[in-house]
Amino acid sequence: MRILIAEDNPMIQALNAELMGIWGYEFDMASNGVEAVEYAKKNNGKYDLCLMDVEMPKMNGIEATKIIRQETSYFPIMALTANHAYKEACYMVGMDDFTEKPCRPDNLFTKIARLTVKYIKVNFNEKHLLITKETPVSPQQAAVLKQLEEQKLSMISIFGTSTEAMFVVNEAVPKYIENEFTKNKRQSVMFLDHNPEGRGMCCLFSKTSMVIKKYMLDEEFDLENKNE
Repeated sequence: MRILIAEDNPMIQALNAELMGIWGYEFDMASNGVEAVEYAKKNNGKYDLCLMDVEMPKMNGIEATKIIRQETSYFPIMALTANHAYKEACYMVGMDDFTEKPCRPDNLFTKIARLTVKYIKVNFNEKHLLITKETPVSPQQAAVLKQLEEQKLSMISIFGTSTEAMFVVNEAVPKYIENEFTKNKRQSVMFLDHNPEGRGMCCLFSKTSMVIKKYMLDEEFDLENKNE
């Protein structure tokens, strides 16, 4: 986990740095909005989250967020400020959440976990299988991932020589795919696609990354889902 912290108060900087160390998160510390924008541009696509203060010198957090949203890839930004009056403005420029200071460490940890939802990328590269967690590309996709997580589902994208597709699966399926292909040396695995636009049973082949999907009636799918 890599977090960008934009905060001008030295005491709060020290507290946040201590919390990041306790939680095992890497972080960069910006002391004003200008530095926050510079970090975001320099490390485009590398941050899992930004904790953004609003009242900072040189450039405030609202202006910084506006530029970040226009000029970098999407990543979640949470306002962390003592002034509730900024809430509407924070959401209007594209922040994903708003938290008032002081925020208890356990509450902050929970909020960070909720905002940093990922989708799973299953990448077939030559003869190797690489599974990674990827940041959503938009707030809309992030919202979908949060809903799926509450249902104990995950979104996986499968890329390979024959496939480039997204599926909605049980949260245990990515690990199951990895174990079957890498540890048990299977040539194919079966899994259920929970996509509401067309639920069914999928068969993924390791050599070609091809996925064959059999669409199922609700009764058939529900029966298989109970046995998954």
